[in-house]
Order: sequence, then C-alpha cells, then structure tokens
Amino acid sequence: MSKNWTRAAMFGAIMLAVAPGCSAAAMAADQTAVQSLSAPTAREAAAQMGKGFNLGQMFDNSQHPPTLAAARPKIDAYYARGFRNLRIPVTWTEDVGGTTLADPDTGRIDLASPRLAALTQVIDYALSKPGLYVVLNAHHEKRLKEDGRGDVLERLWTDISDRFGDRDHRLIFEILNEPHLANHDPMSPAVLRRMTGRAYDRIRARDAERIIIIGGNQWFGAEEMARTWPNLSEVGDGRDPYLMATFHHYNPWAFAGDNQGDYADAWNDADVRGPMEIMARWASTTGAGMPVYIGEWGVGWHSRLPTMNCNNVRLFYSRFNQTHATDMGMPTAVWDDGGWFQVFDHSTDSFSHNLIDCIDGACTWAGEERFNADCL
Repeated sequence: MSKNWTRAAMFGAIMLAVAPGCSAAAMAADQTAVQSLSAPTAREAAAQMGKGFNLGQMFDNSQHPPTLAAARPKIDAYYARGFRNLRIPVTWTEDVGGTTLADPDTGRIDLASPRLAALTQVIDYALSKPGLYVVLNAHHEKRLKEDGRGDVLERLWTDISDRFGDRDHRLIFEILNEPHLANHDPMSPAVLRRMTGRAYDRIRARDAERIIIIGGNQWFGAEEMARTWPNLSEVGDGRDPYLMATFHHYNPWAFAGDNQGDYADAWNDADVRGPMEIMARWASTTGAGMPVYIGEWGVGWHSRLPTMNCNNVRLFYSRFNQTHATDMGMPTAVWDDGGWFQVFDHSTDSFSHNLIDCIDGACTWAGEERFNADCL
C-alpha cells in the first residue's frame, strides 16, 4: 500500500470524525492530525531540499541587520534560482548586538525580544515559499558548549519547539552547530551525545515528526561522525525516520578557508568527494540509512581578493554541488555570509559575480587558465 493512499485514507477517516457541532478544540486536534500526515521523513526531505544557502551573519552575529527587510531580497533571489533549502544560523545564548535571545544560565527564550520577532518573520516568510525547507539551529553558543550545559540546551530547544511547533514540517531543527570548546578542541563525544539526547527528547515530546539534525563534535568535519556517534542510542536508536546527519565541507582548508595566501591551490576531485564518501559510509552503517545534509561549504575568497574573478574558485563551485553532492544524493547549503564567502551582495541586493551560475555546474571564466592572475 502506498504512503499517499494511506495518508488519504487517514485524512478521510479524520474528516468523518469531525461531525457537525463538534467542539472547536476537537476540530483543532483533528486539523493537527491531518497536518501531521503530510510531514516528510528525513529521506523525503533530503530528496526535495536540493541546493540551498545560508543566511549567514544575520542572526548569528551583527554583520547584517537581523530583519526581514534585509533577509527578503536574499531569500527571493536564491529562490528564483531554484534553491530549495535555507539554513538560518542563530545565536541564542550569547550576546549579539547587545542582547541575547535566551538566558545563558537557563536557556529560557526571551519571548519579548525584537530579534525573536524578526526571526519569526523571516522563518514564516521563507516557509511561505512553496517547497522551501528552512533549517534553524543553535550556532555560536560558546559558554553552553564550554561548560557542557545540557540543561540549558534542553530548555532552549523546549522553548524553540514551543515557539515554532505549529509551523510546517519543512522547518527543520539542527540541535548544535560545530560543538568545539573555547580553545577550539572538540567537545567530549559522550558529553555532546548526552546534551543532544536531552534536546532531542524535548523536541520529540512536542513533535514526533519534526526533522532533527545531528552532527560531529568539533567543526562538523566528516570524520567526526564516527567518533561522536558510534551508535544512535541517545537519538532514537536508529529507528527514527525523522533524523538527518550533517557535516561542513571546506576541504582542502588551505584553499577554501579564509585569509589564505592565494587561491591557486591545485585541489582535485578527490578533495571534494572524499569527505562526502566518509559521511556516506557512516550513514549507510551506523547511521542506519540516515540522509546527509552538507550544511556549509564554500571558499573564503573575499578575505583576500577584492573582486571575484578567480577561475579556480569558479571551478570549485562548479564541481562541488552539481558533480559531486548531487551525485551522492546530498542536499547542500552554500555558506554565504555576504562577506568573505560572498555569493549574494547585501550592498546591492544582487548576485554581483557569477558564482551563483557556477553552483549550477557551468559558468563563464576569465580566459581559459584555471589559475588565472586574479587568483593570486
């Protein structure tokens, strides 16, 4: 029996139960039940998310105004180009622009925060776009990570789940971004698993079908998953179809990272595909077939180059998504902070160079040399 037929049958049964004269509470409960029938599993979502982008440096720090007015042009521009997932990095328990979204000692969200109101507007605007998935995370939570505050993370995700629990299931929760310590060492895998498990349980208490994303214990490198998650006992024990894995891909860092000497590094396809294959092996074994989301990737070209005219960078963007990630069945979200890793230019509200074309697999070069003068 197909899933669609089953959902239709259940929908019909629910509608028959909503008899004339029933209470508003009963109708609301039935409406919630109907909505849950359309919740995509993590694998279904991954198949639909395709290429995506980050709303970087907006709600995670103060580089860009945390407003719908600032976010809307970027969302519209990417959506028009066929991008179907948006990752919103959010710093909750650390100061951003003079305020925190949540109490760093308890994790309790400030429901009166203007930044929370603006974040809610951005999330709702993005979800109004047909087929657009939205990934919401906890990003630069420095003290929480340093002190292993599972109680704070638990309360934070309890409040996030309550705040956004009625949103479409295209809203996805990523529990904790790049969990490294203040000295950049990795978090203890055992501590991170316990913390993640507490947050996972609170999200699941609110919604059994909300997709949850887990990752490694330092920089979300591909190799971190095996040491962080030797099993899934803290997050459904391998029986949760609404669980997704993530990693970040800036490999090789000597090329892709910020403030490098130049961008004439002779990286190759193995550098790009290798981390994807590492994640795929974990996902197909320990991960019990869990889908993999590349939540960040890109090149920090603008930290050194005033304008984007380096063919070697263009080649990386051309090969990454279309040649490798798509072939591996992994949805992606390019890291776009409007600065060092710029694809979208916030000063002009436009794509001011052609890396956006490169992500689709082909773009115009400046001449024919891979290592042209503008890479130096």
